[in-house]
Amino acid sequence: MEDIYLIIFSILSLLISIISIYISIKIYKKYELNMKKLGNGENFAEMIKDYVSQVEKLNKRDDQIIEVCNNINNELSHCIKKVGLYRYDAFGNTNNKLSFALALLDKENNGVIINSIYGQDSSNVYSKPIAKGTSKYNLSDEEKEALNQAMENR
Repeated sequence: MEDIYLIIFSILSLLISIISIYISIKIYKKYELNMKKLGNGENFAEMIKDYVSQVEKLNKRDDQIIEVCNNINNELSHCIKKVGLYRYDAFGNTNNKLSFALALLDKENNGVIINSIYGQDSSNVYSKPIAKGTSKYNLSDEEKEALNQAMENR
């Protein structure tokens, strides 16, 4: 008698499994049909996968673009950003103010001062390095003026 119950139970289990598989297949076919309707005849799930793949590629490109921009910004911080020019008459014997002091600085006030002293018989050019807005060499009043102009120039 117990064997009959086991056989009936097994047959019922098999029948329930078959019905479950049939229902699952029907649901999957309905899912595929709905996906094709959403995708206008194409598989919508594949379209979503392609879209996600494209978004991931764009994110990678964005990261690359951001890295390039950061590198450019780092390079630009060392470029000349501030300029100060002071013209003067070095010896008081010309009215044209042909002598000048030129300060060329980066964002952090590092750079150089070029001083060109013009005289009737000769002309001399000097340069002095600038670090953080100061020089280890003595600056003339004209060079200080050019340096101040450059540092105020934003």
